[in-house]
Amino acid sequence: MMATPAGTLPMLPHLSPGPVDPIVLPDLPLDIAVSEYCCWQQSRVDCDTLKDDITKARDVALKNGFDLNQIHEDQDPDFFIQHGVKVGVARRFVSDIRNWVEQL
Repeated sequence: MMATPAGTLPMLPHLSPGPVDPIVLPDLPLDIAVSEYCCWQQSRVDCDTLKDDITKARDVALKNGFDLNQIHEDQDPDFFIQHGVKVGVARRFVSDIRNWVEQL
């Protein structure tokens, strides 16, 4: 059983899916693709707090020089969580890249 401070819920462990299939990104500059992906993620939520956190995930990715292919290959939402992105937003930001590419 996980011990947590009083009044907090235990964080669910993130299970990495193992090796991921490569993706073919759209013909966009790498940083623009990250920004376009962020806009797509924001279009899927209504809450301004979640939209702000998606922007934070984008900013963390760009500040650290990540492109979508690297984020997709790493499958590491914990990196974003450690940089202040909410757990659910970080998980979705990492896991939905293939869905975005397939919808283009």
